Amino acid sequence: MTESSARRLWDAVLGRLQLQTPKATFDTWLAGTSGEHLADDTLTVSAPTAFAVAWLEGRMQGLADTTASAIASHAVNVRFVLQGSVPTQASGAEPAASAPSRPVNPTLSSTETFDTFVALPENQLAHAAALAIARAPGSAYNPLFIYGGVGLGKTHLLHAIGHHAHNAGLSVEYTTAEDFTNAYLAAMREKRTKAFRGRFWTVDILLLDDVHGFEGKSTRILDGLLHTLDTLRSRGSQIVLASDRPALSIAVEKRLQSRLAAGLQADLESPGIESRTALLGAFSRGVGVELTPDVLSFIAERLAPNGHVLKGALTRLLALADLTGRTVTPHLARQALSAHFSTRPMQLSPDSTLAAVARYYGLPVSALEGPRRDRDASAARQVAMHLLHTSLGLSAEEIGARLGGRERTTILYGLRRTAERLQVDTTTSTAMAAIRASLADGDTPQELSTPA
Repeated sequence: MTESSARRLWDAVLGRLQLQTPKATFDTWLAGTSGEHLADDTLTVSAPTAFAVAWLEGRMQGLADTTASAIASHAVNVRFVLQGSVPTQASGAEPAASAPSRPVNPTLSSTETFDTFVALPENQLAHAAALAIARAPGSAYNPLFIYGGVGLGKTHLLHAIGHHAHNAGLSVEYTTAEDFTNAYLAAMREKRTKAFRGRFWTVDILLLDDVHGFEGKSTRILDGLLHTLDTLRSRGSQIVLASDRPALSIAVEKRLQSRLAAGLQADLESPGIESRTALLGAFSRGVGVELTPDVLSFIAERLAPNGHVLKGALTRLLALADLTGRTVTPHLARQALSAHFSTRPMQLSPDSTLAAVARYYGLPVSALEGPRRDRDASAARQVAMHLLHTSLGLSAEEIGARLGGRERTTILYGLRRTAERLQVDTTTSTAMAAIRASLADGDTPQELSTPA
């Protein structure tokens, strides 16, 4: 189909969407879009900024697909891209067909791409931001700072960005805080600063993992990192950072903290039971095995919310089934995992969550549920709201009912304020991490040693 067909179809879609969406939403996100190409039931639509692309994918995808399909009288998938990224047929189709494949960047994992990343509600912001960065590096969110616990997908997203950029012909450097430190010290010791700058200061995208590893490093090393970040920013290069905690919770000097926190900070939450089930299903399908819902639920309800632990458990289960020729059932799962993992269901609940929050703040649970409005009780209550929402999936109405019958608007305000504080307030982020850890240690079983 021609570009004119794409424009006509999308203009018709916009006509309907204008009647279905608030004026401010339409003017901000939809008015500047344009139909670019229509082929194989895929309508490619361009948006003016990477942020607009990410927003449209996250908020309008379903409605856009449904509306386009209704107008076309057959299934149509809408694909949002950055303006200027779709070549014309005359200028782009033949070169694309004849271009040789680009060799894999040796610093990137071949398996950690966007295609293999499992998008979940708990990683929605980080995933959308990473996609936007990959499609238009240096145009927004610079730096992008991704943080979260072990096994939640931080490194996977860094590698996925790297693959996308590398395939687009951009230079990419992936490294960790420890490797960066070693390279810097070697360059200083052996007077090879030119080689160091050539490696880190001239790339289009720097992917820096385990940033919390810079805690306790010498001023000399931190100066080297600071100069690297400033040089890359000044030349328009994209910086993507990953850590196990928010930028302002990393114990480095203030000027470096401010550089780390200057862009967008996107957190990865621990996946709830539904998301753990989805992860396990994706992992098993990735190796060609379709597990039944009862097996997936059995594992998801009993293991820690950690991708590494879940994948390790699944690998052990599938190996046992393959070696013994048995069908995978909950009974086999119990047998396969009991020696290395706890197989009792997790007891994470509203009660255990509120108890953990109250214990951390030195308050009775009644202070969270009752009318107390002093500073300590209010802070603890808002942290509890956040955990009930993100870890247990409770709605604002359900949280309000659990916290003494509070109104929905009060809960929504508390959730918004806590999300804002997690970006900038080390006290809140430290409290959240400590409470999550206490729940994991007590009510969310981690990997156990083999019993005697």
